[in-house]
Amino acid sequence: MRASLRIVLLAIFVLVAIPSTGLAQKVARKPVACPEHGFQFKPLDKFDAVPIDSGRGGTEALKFAQDRRELTAHAFESEGPSEEVEEGSTVAKKRRRSIVGYLKRYKGFTDKVGKNPQVDEMVEVDGVDAKHLRFELDGYMLDVWSFPLKHADIHLIYLIPGEVNRKWEKAIRQSAESFELIERVEAEEIDTTTRSFESQFAWAEAEAAKVEGWRAIGTPSKRFVVLTNATKKAFIKEVLKRLEVSRDIYEQDFPPSAEFKAVSVIRICKDREEFQRFSGAPPGAAGYFSPQSVELVLYDNVETDRNSTYAVVSHEAFHQYCHFLFGQSEAHRWFDEGHGDYYGGMRVAGSRGKITPKMPAGLDRLSVIRDMVREESYKPLSEHLYYNHRQWQSQGPSNVSCYAQSWSVIYMLRQGALRKVSRKVWKDEYADIIPNYVSTLNQGFQDAYKEIREKRIEQAKKRDRELDPSDLKINRFDLDPRQKQKIWDAAMEASWGQVDLDEFEKDWVLYIQKYLK
Repeated sequence: MRASLRIVLLAIFVLVAIPSTGLAQKVARKPVACPEHGFQFKPLDKFDAVPIDSGRGGTEALKFAQDRRELTAHAFESEGPSEEVEEGSTVAKKRRRSIVGYLKRYKGFTDKVGKNPQVDEMVEVDGVDAKHLRFELDGYMLDVWSFPLKHADIHLIYLIPGEVNRKWEKAIRQSAESFELIERVEAEEIDTTTRSFESQFAWAEAEAAKVEGWRAIGTPSKRFVVLTNATKKAFIKEVLKRLEVSRDIYEQDFPPSAEFKAVSVIRICKDREEFQRFSGAPPGAAGYFSPQSVELVLYDNVETDRNSTYAVVSHEAFHQYCHFLFGQSEAHRWFDEGHGDYYGGMRVAGSRGKITPKMPAGLDRLSVIRDMVREESYKPLSEHLYYNHRQWQSQGPSNVSCYAQSWSVIYMLRQGALRKVSRKVWKDEYADIIPNYVSTLNQGFQDAYKEIREKRIEQAKKRDRELDPSDLKINRFDLDPRQKQKIWDAAMEASWGQVDLDEFEKDWVLYIQKYLK
């Protein structure tokens, strides 16, 4: 699940046909190759190459886009053939994923749609018996070409919104039929498990080489690797400075152990369009941290307000830092998003950062929480603090009220621990809430990970098989939801359970009314 930062945008999104869809479309002159999977083909002309988002499940091999149109090459691999087979046919140890089943991720694609394609034909392409399927959905077309190879089924998925004329259909067919087999070259494996600067930089350089215009940049402290196609040097320089200053403050507030050496990868897209092409994020997202790919992803918001980008850097970089610091565990949203916004309000001067209660336009939390308190539209803390992710995100009354309420709680706790909150609304026991929550949460996850690891070792011994080191790397995704809830409950009892919550809420409301400025 991605943790994303939302901004308030005033925009109108047209979800119907794009006028330019009806214009003539051609096939690119030069083919693009995917040596790792042994094929090449010509995409559609003017479609730009897009980096692969490694947090999406690992099937994407190549991706291209123009506006809302996409062309994605997927490789559904198997463990290998069970016997010698001819090129162009599939004999795998395990049945490969169904492309029709995969297409259910597209809006409006149902079992009924999958059983009734508009086109269903076999076409021989470069000696491969390819299957061509076309599905007309509400507002867009999916044109799919599947090529069964020994090691994988390669699927080219053309997504074209709006009405598609014969010229588009012809161009798509020409693109798909340009598919050719080439010598398959095993990709160089880079061990990134240690998350050292050297391994992460090598990985970033390899990723950048795949798509024109991208490059890898390392910071002098060797705590960050930036992967970007942004071209403004001053902007990149400011982001790098912001990352370093933010990290200094995180380490001051949440001191890392001597063994903590995780290097963070930051992907910066040149603009919003590139960001949405890469991530598929909704229009309101200004950036996010993905625990699946372990990347922080954002873009240069030069058209609106670059200050919002700088705030997002500090917000999302906190999520990334905690992902490693707390053993890849998962905290309540009040803690995670509240701290993200707390650091998002940082002002940077030189090599130092100062936390303030004010964020850039569109990200402002101060005025929102003031209005909520005045209107009494905030949620009781006995509910807000205990919400799961879905409940927290949808608590209303606006799409940022959840952020504003959590931010104000964290701001009060953090500033109070620094003795910057009036004694009229501050009690000494409040200073223990965050430390007790963090230590209990962290220990609970570490104990659970250890238990899972020991069970895997025991099961491997019984089956007389050796475990790969990756089998012993446990994180939040390996936990049963009930285990996570027990850990969460223990952390809340050790923190908020030790104070009078009703009394804290009264102090918090008064703090917002009189002291938070």
